[in-house]
Amino acid sequence: MRVTKLRRALAGIGIAAVTFAAACGSGDTVDVSSADLGPSGDSSWQEVIDKAKQEGSVTYYSGQATDNLQTAAAAFESAYGIKVDIVRDNDANLQTKLAAEESTGKQVADVVASAAKPWVDERVAHDYFVPVTGPAFSAPEFDAAKFLHDDTVFYSSAAVLTYAWNTDRVPGGVSGYKDLLAPELAGGKIGVILPVSTAIVGFYDYLDETVSPDYVEKLAAQRPRTYSGAQAIAQALTSGEIAAAVYTLPLTTEKEKGAPVDFGLSSPVFGAPFYTGVAAKAPHPNAAQLFANFLVTKAGQNAVANRAGAVLPDIPTASTSADGIWTSTRTLTADDTVAFRGEFERLFGASQ
Repeated sequence: MRVTKLRRALAGIGIAAVTFAAACGSGDTVDVSSADLGPSGDSSWQEVIDKAKQEGSVTYYSGQATDNLQTAAAAFESAYGIKVDIVRDNDANLQTKLAAEESTGKQVADVVASAAKPWVDERVAHDYFVPVTGPAFSAPEFDAAKFLHDDTVFYSSAAVLTYAWNTDRVPGGVSGYKDLLAPELAGGKIGVILPVSTAIVGFYDYLDETVSPDYVEKLAAQRPRTYSGAQAIAQALTSGEIAAAVYTLPLTTEKEKGAPVDFGLSSPVFGAPFYTGVAAKAPHPNAAQLFANFLVTKAGQNAVANRAGAVLPDIPTASTSADGIWTSTRTLTADDTVAFRGEFERLFGASQ
């Protein structure tokens, strides 16, 4: 087994590890220790790294949180000198973009992460993804039996979505989803998420199963405001546009910055795994493999699993393990999403 160029250079000067610093979109820096980049791999993996550096860039399509993606991109570029182009959107829009790429033969995406399992399963059946080859997928800390399927699609993280509130507008706080049915929160004071994907339909299943079978109907009776994404809801909470929300990321970053927000975590908490894979027609196949490998290292998990479910143990930024979240007990399809949209419009139509 041959060590990487990085580790050879370090050995030459008698240092066991190095820290890379990279600026991310927020102006902060991302420090990456070589020890957090996972196993060095063998000589064939070193060839992948060398070719990836020659390719020079990788494009990642994902619905993961924007700040997490920016941090991951900065950390990866600092470690390998390879630029990461992020295309961040919801599943429905990403599927449209990817379908257009397939139909025109102009592939842009190298690595794709989606919370829409039926869509991913269909892509796997049509050989859209290729097996991942990085050594981090064989590391003992990565539970491949849980988080890697057919050596091809893996969990890169699991979004954790929960209830939250603006502490100025709800000074007494919220102890659970049932508190959002309080009369004083009626009339556009609550933010809810539009069912734009199977993952979000699964969230409404979660409410029916873990809170009460009629909870969604009662929530609709509150005449809440609807939003297309969790980040939009978080912004509305932070600004005071709404008083509480049924669906947002854990607002740890906002709290740390002094925003008047707080959140709670139910047991079990709802999660949406991001099924991730390397595109078979990736324009940068080696950089794609290297980036996929990076995502399941400690450095990658500290970034993409921030406030989310991690696929490695002891990730300090994570809210929980990707294995410890509630997921839908039924296999949701695109038809289920269309059907639920109709039901959603019937229940929440006055607030659309």
